[in-house]
Amino acid sequence: MSDWTRTDFDVRRLAPEETREAAGLHERELPHEFLTRFGTKFLARYYRAFVESPDAVALAAVDARSGELEGVLISTLDTRAHYSNLVRLYGPALARAVGLQALRHPSLARDLLKTRLLRYARGIVRSLAKSPKSTQTDDESPESPAERVGFLTYVAVSGESRGRGIGGALLAAYERMAREANLDRLELVTMTDERGAGPFYIRAGWTYAGERVSRSGERYALYIRFLED
Repeated sequence: MSDWTRTDFDVRRLAPEETREAAGLHERELPHEFLTRFGTKFLARYYRAFVESPDAVALAAVDARSGELEGVLISTLDTRAHYSNLVRLYGPALARAVGLQALRHPSLARDLLKTRLLRYARGIVRSLAKSPKSTQTDDESPESPAERVGFLTYVAVSGESRGRGIGGALLAAYERMAREANLDRLELVTMTDERGAGPFYIRAGWTYAGERVSRSGERYALYIRFLED
């Protein structure tokens, strides 16, 4: 990955031993994200699942001199396969971390029950019911396969390191890996208010594709990146 090197920072794969540091960066820079409320231990395990998954990407931007972590990106190359394996391999540990945080923080428990628990449960059931490597739906024939779509899960850049092109370099590295994996396009969602990063993604070449409302009532903006040859 030497061609991802910049003069003052390098982009490379996130190492397993860096997942706790990545979780801390996530907590500092994405405090509004719901998963942040589950705590460092949960986030470190969540990031490790991306590091170890053959169907996901976990990237780090590190200072070229000090080696300090300045930015992280996690995303999928095969979303269904990744989350199926995440549930199977990491589900119990993640569930324990969520349960402990909910016990410690009643407000989190209330919000979890009210807005997320049913959606998470349905997702787990779908993940366990599907073959991890199956990308074909019931309505598709072998002659007309589904588009291969990756999903950008999170990008976080340290506040003092912004403005140096780190976020753009992480995106470019992910897009390169997605092309090498023969994906057709990438998708992401971000908040529609000032906490969202829509203008950043537009500048990076992504296309706004409308607003979406989750089952828990939250509004998100959908962005798409088409991967032309």
